[in-house]
Amino acid sequence: MSKSVPKFGVVFAEKVLGILLLAIGLLLSYDTYGNQGAAGTLGSAFLLIGIIMAAFGIILILAKTE
Repeated sequence: MSKSVPKFGVVFAEKVLGILLLAIGLLLSYDTYGNQGAAGTLGSAFLLIGIIMAAFGIILILAKTE
């Protein structure tokens, strides 16, 4: 069987989504860590969500689409 080559648009969209997730996750983590008092009791939850988003962004950027 022949290997199917992914379309350029799918790969491009995956990388752009990864960059967006990384940027939003880093901004959320940075702002929450810098001002945890403003986030209230959910400050640690927002920090964790930001770190998870950044990790998913890195995974999407580094993943090789097959």
